[in-house]
Amino acid sequence: MKEFRCTRNALYLHDCTGRDDIRERQGYYIWANSAEEAWEKMAIRFPEETASGFTVQEWEGYNVRVVEVKRDEDGNIIE
Repeated sequence: MKEFRCTRNALYLHDCTGRDDIRERQGYYIWANSAEEAWEKMAIRFPEETASGFTVQEWEGYNVRVVEVKRDEDGNIIE
């Protein structure tokens, strides 16, 4: 299975940044075997929006490591 980032076109039909730039849209991350299957899963969630459609992109996740940065009283990073 692959991960896909899907967005709802219906929410961005008006004059807004998400209309022309899908990076500005709220995404739904869906596991599916193909882009078509991901689109179908979005259609099940939002059946009233199928006429407007959905934008589907294959998504490659990445590992994130969260670290705490400590500083001394002078603002220097403590290793």
